[in-house]
Parts: sequence; structure tokens; C-alpha cells
Amino acid sequence: MESKTFTKLCILGAMNTAAFMFAQNTSNDTIARDKAIDEVVITGNANPKASIKTSTSISTLKMKDIENAAPRTTAEIFRTIPGIRSESSGGEGNSNITVRGVPVSAGGSRYLLIQEDGLPVMQFGDIAFGTQDQFTRFDSFVSRVEALRGGSASVFASNSPAGIINFITKTGEKQGGSIIQQVGLNYRNYRTDFDYGTPIGDNTFISAGGFYRVGDGPRKTGFNSNNGGQFRISLLKKFEKGSFRVYAKVLDDRTAAYMPMPISVTGTDSNPKWSSLSSYNALTGALQTINLQHDRTVGGDGNILDSDISDGMHSVSKAIGAEFNYDLGDGWKFEEKVRYAANGGQFIAPFPASVGTGTEILSAIPGYARAVYSGTNTAVDMNAYYMKMHLFNVTLNNFNNFFNDFNFSKKWDGVKVNAGLYKGLQNINMSWVWNTYLQEVSDNNARLIDVYNAAGTAITDHGLLAYGVPAWGNLNRNYNTKYDVTAPHAQIEINATDKLTIDAGARYDFGRVSGSFSGVTNTKTVRDMNGNGVIDIPEQNVATNDNINVPVNYRYGIFGYSVGANYALNSRNAVFARVSQGGSASADRILFSGYNYTNNDDPALDAVKVNKVNQVEAGYKLRGAQYFLNTTLFLANTTEANFEATTQRKTENKYQSYGVELDGYYKISRMFDIKAGLTYTHAEIRNALDPTIIGNMPRRTPKFMYTVNPNFNVEKLSVGFYLIGVTKSFTQDSNKLIMPAYAIVNPYISYQVLKNLSVAVNGNNVFNTIAVTEAEEASLAGGNGIIRARTLPGSSYSVSVKFDF
Repeated sequence: MESKTFTKLCILGAMNTAAFMFAQNTSNDTIARDKAIDEVVITGNANPKASIKTSTSISTLKMKDIENAAPRTTAEIFRTIPGIRSESSGGEGNSNITVRGVPVSAGGSRYLLIQEDGLPVMQFGDIAFGTQDQFTRFDSFVSRVEALRGGSASVFASNSPAGIINFITKTGEKQGGSIIQQVGLNYRNYRTDFDYGTPIGDNTFISAGGFYRVGDGPRKTGFNSNNGGQFRISLLKKFEKGSFRVYAKVLDDRTAAYMPMPISVTGTDSNPKWSSLSSYNALTGALQTINLQHDRTVGGDGNILDSDISDGMHSVSKAIGAEFNYDLGDGWKFEEKVRYAANGGQFIAPFPASVGTGTEILSAIPGYARAVYSGTNTAVDMNAYYMKMHLFNVTLNNFNNFFNDFNFSKKWDGVKVNAGLYKGLQNINMSWVWNTYLQEVSDNNARLIDVYNAAGTAITDHGLLAYGVPAWGNLNRNYNTKYDVTAPHAQIEINATDKLTIDAGARYDFGRVSGSFSGVTNTKTVRDMNGNGVIDIPEQNVATNDNINVPVNYRYGIFGYSVGANYALNSRNAVFARVSQGGSASADRILFSGYNYTNNDDPALDAVKVNKVNQVEAGYKLRGAQYFLNTTLFLANTTEANFEATTQRKTENKYQSYGVELDGYYKISRMFDIKAGLTYTHAEIRNALDPTIIGNMPRRTPKFMYTVNPNFNVEKLSVGFYLIGVTKSFTQDSNKLIMPAYAIVNPYISYQVLKNLSVAVNGNNVFNTIAVTEAEEASLAGGNGIIRARTLPGSSYSVSVKFDF
């Protein structure tokens, strides 16, 4: 196996050697005399510069690139970036995102942060039911997206050692704007994007933009599941020695959250066949149903809480920020960024705790005598499929945060030094209040199920089996913790020669965690929840919070460093190398795990407070007037601890991944160009609490990920497609059941009707490929042929009209 890997790396090395020699041989031709393609990048660099001059791997996505890709969610944007694995099957949030084989052992993006204008959206990328992509929306107010993988992220951001994705917004310096109207062709979606920027005075600029949309989304929920939007505004003043900018954002958006869904899997673990059930289409179905739109439970404050399930992921964010930079003279500069955001909302989504026939699910309920479809006397078909469904109902009470990063820099001949201090405050205040329902497996207005005992008494109440989730110990929880991060950091860049640049940086995070949590004990009460004056069977055991607050008061430290070098072979070729260390602090996921959260000297707690990543990378960059190629060899060692709510599993593992990442572009002619990316990853679990998985490949980690984007332009017409694919991987760390390889095709065509008016049609997964991104079960053995898994949505088409002014 290792010899095959070595052979692949040798082939890639030969390809790059050939590319280098090609660049040398064309040094006198017409292409070489033109200006080489390159981008000035600012993310993960102390000094903005052309990407070929940096010792990092960074990609830039422009507005046109993203429009052509037609992402249905923010996370879908990231699928086209080499090295980044974005499991964008959860809807407009709750996505799993990672880089270069660094693990996703639970959910979210623990080792990669999303930024807006250089500051994080959230301090932690893997908060359960409050991931950072839930509070991030792409719209036409974004100028470009920069994606840094590995490298200097360890010293330029806290809790982001594997990379940074930075959304850079418009400032109004470029006068003009646009209105984009998008309509779904085979699904209900109506969205309007707008932006406008203009000078309003002497070196003063204003810009505003945002979006609003309404519809179902690509899956059929039975109700209006997507409803909301975002508005942003920016005011910039430039003066002789600097600038000042103030900006604000208001986000209030409701979108459906998609959990794993039942899928038929036949064959064997090593050769499975994944397909839709006859009653449920895995490509278009959703577990939400018009027959379950309201939920009643005991809220985190002990009072009855009524929830509208159509709220789904309800993300609310009101943010205000500012940027200031000033040239102090004599090579000194000062720069500061600050932002406060008031974040909250709700996360409510159905999760299939177990799926099977009526005999397997309904008959197993204690006291079962018969079952009917709720609201009727019609007996259910015991041979059909049903599920015991846990309704994830989480109130995001307070996710407010404050970030401030200020820097002083001094530049001498060939040397630049930067020193700064970062301050981050993040609240995590949420309440888990979950119920259990019985529901048929159907993608067409699925019906709830009522069960009766032999005496004719209802065991359920309109499909509700339990107030709580007794199968998982109820999990009626309150979190109320605050995370305070102070991080001094420094970087130095030395132009040792005309061709050699050396950079180094260090960062230390002083973290303090305080607050409390409650709900450790499984507590029940008797309560008339539906107000009918009778204590029904589900009301005899109503899950409540025990209101016993467990104090939290501990500290942690993360030391990060990064040392890199870039050597320009000539104006078009460069090689680079970097070694780095960083970490990401554990947040809510280590609570409720039995540690002593007030004892800094507790070795058990100390072992899980910080997750560490050590990386080595080396690469080659080629630039020409009509092409570029980036090649990066990488190695990453990760030590982490985690907890996953859906599997109730605690992990403390060590991982290693290595491989190669390719990112290229070639403009073959005036009419035709092609972009492509390829990432090869060999990943392994090196140590674990479970000794049986040591030596295995981490779950959901494919050997290869790739994207190809050919684009054809003829005068006013542009036609192309994105091919996005991965090779097979395993559903769980036990390395038994295989998730199949997949490749999805997203075509697009646009036509410039007038100088300022264009029309585009986009498709997504047009061949209806069943693209499985995650699954709960580890094996087919002992099961009933149904696996709970998340897939990318099936084919969807949209048409958009863009008016530029």
C-alpha cells in the first residue's frame, strides 16, 4: 500500500518537474512576455502580497466563480476549493468542514474558522447546533472569498490551525451595483440579491447590500421552510495616512435543517448498494412533514415551550464592526479590527433514532396492542417502514461574541515585524429540549403514528411518544458558559535575498472558561402538557432539567508557531516550505463528560481542553500569463477529544494524515479555459480509547477529492460545468461499511443580453447521483438493511437575471 502511495507521489513530482521545465522553455514566447496570472492575498499574511510570493497555500474565489457554481448553501461554496472537505448536506448550516484529512470526529469545523473581513464569525467552529456557517451567508455584497489551508493560520487566528476561510466584503470604492433575481425551476425558491456602492464625498465611500429569499429549498418539507434574509452596510473614509471603516450586518433567516435519513443498503459492507426506499426518495425527501409543525415541551426555564418546526435553523445575528489603519511614519503602522455581534435563534430538526418495519419499531413499544395513523382509526401497515424520531429542539439563547485584533508593524529594509493582541469573548448559552415521536417513513406528507394498549388507552399523543428522549437519557440540558481568549501574537518577515523570503510567527492563547451547565441527572415529572385536564401516558414521565448547576471555571493555553520560507526560482516559479503548530480549544462538547471543570490541575480535564495540530508542508508554484499551478505536499498530526450527540460517543484519538494538493488553471484559448483541483490524502488513526480502531482510516475521509471546471466563452455566451467528486470512504472509524465514491455535475449557461443585463441557468447534481456524505451505522451486520445517512440533494435547476448598474 505504501509503495503505491510513493508511486503516486513520484508521478505528481514528475508532473511538476515537467511543468517547471515547460515554464523555463517558454520564457521567451509571447505568453511569457505577458503579465503572469496572480492574486494579491491578505488572509493569513502579515503583509498583503501576490500569492506566488507567500509560503502558504491560498485560493481566491471571485464573485463570478461562485455565481457559476450556483451554491444552494454557503458550505457548497467550499466544495470547489482544493484540500477542503465540505459535507454540505445539512442545509444552510450544520455542515461538517475540514482540511487535508484533519478529522471530523463529531460535527462542525473544529480546526477551520470562517471569517468575515478578517474576524471570526464564531470563536469555535464546532459548537453543537450552533455552527459558524449557520450565522454566515453569502450574497452579492461579498467581493471575494479567500481560503487558506494549513500554514500560517496557527498564528493569525485562534482555534483555526488547519485553515481560514475569509469572506471579504465590498467597501463602495468601486462605484456601481447589481440586482440578481433567482427563481427555482424544479423547486420552490425565490431569492433577490442586491448591492450598491458609491463615493459620497471626498475619499468617502458607502456600500450596502444583502438578500432575501423564500421557498422550500431543494428538499420537500411540506411547508415554507426557507424564509429570511440579510442586510449589510459599510461606510469607509480614506485619508492621507490611513482609513477608517464602520460596517453593520443584520441576519434573520429561517432554513430547513436536514438530518440523516433512511436509505436502503443491500449487499455487503465492502460492496454495498445504496438506493432510495420505495416510500422515501433520498435525493428529494425530507424528514419534516406538514403533519408535524408544532412541538410542545418543557423549556430550559421550566415553563412550557411551544415551537414552530418550520423555523428549522433560525439564525439571528446583529453585528457592528470597525476597521482602522494609520501610517505612523518612519515605517511604523497601526491597524485595528473590532466587531460585536448579538447572535441567537433556534435549531429544530427531526432525527431518526431508529428505523424499521412496524413490527420492529411499533411492536417494540411497551404496552403495544395496535397502531393507527394519527387522527384516524386506520390501522397502519406493519410491513411498511416507521421511525422513532427524536426532535432536536435547541434554543440558542445567547451566542453573542466580541472580537478585537490590533497590530503594530515596523518595516526596515528587507525586514517587517508585526506584533499584536487579539481579544475574543464568546457566549454559549443554549437549552436542549427534545421530544420523541413516531412517524412513518415517507417523503410525501409523512403521517404520525398513535399506539394504543390492550385497554384501548393511547400510549402516544398525536404521534408524541415521550416528552424527552428516554432512549438517550433524555438530554434535557442547559448550557451557560463564557469563553474569554486573550492572544498576543507576533510575526517577522525577512527578505533574505532578492529570491528568498523567510517568515516566522508565534501566538499564545490564554483561555478562560466560566459559567455552568445543568441537566446531568435524568429528571422526570408529572405534568398536564396538553392542557386537557387529564394526565395522559406521555405526561406521566415528562423530562425536565434537574436545575443542578455544575460550575465551570478553568483555564487553558495554546501555543502556536509557524516558520516558512519562499524561494523564487524566477518570476514565474517558486518553491516554499512551512512547519507549524497550533490548536483548537474544546468548548461545549467536553461538558457533561464527568470531568472536574473547576480544577485546572485535573489531568483528565487537561487532556481534553485543547486539541493539537502539528503540520509540515512543502510546495511548488508556477505562474504564466495563461496558467497557474500550485502543488503542496502536506503532513498533519492531530490529537483531540470529542463528544457526538447523535451517537452518544466520546472519543480521545490521535490522527495522522499526509498527501498532496493540486490547484491549477489553464486558459487554452480566448474561448476556452479550465480550472481543476485534486487532493490525495492518506489518513490513519494512530491512537484511540477504542483499541480496535487503531490503524484504521478516520471515518468519511476519502483518498481523493477532485474538482474540474471547464468553461467555454463565445462573445456573449458562457457555458461550462463543475465536476465535483470523491472516492469511497468508511462510514465510521471501524472501517466496515463503505460510503461509495461519487461525482456530481453542476452545469451552467449564461448570456449577456445587454451590456448591463445577463441571464443564467444553473443546475446542481443534474444526474441525481446519490452522494452520501455521512452515515450513523458502522456496518450492515445485525441490521435491517436501512442505514441512516445524509446525502447531497438531487437535481435542482434555477434561472437568474442580473442587472448591473
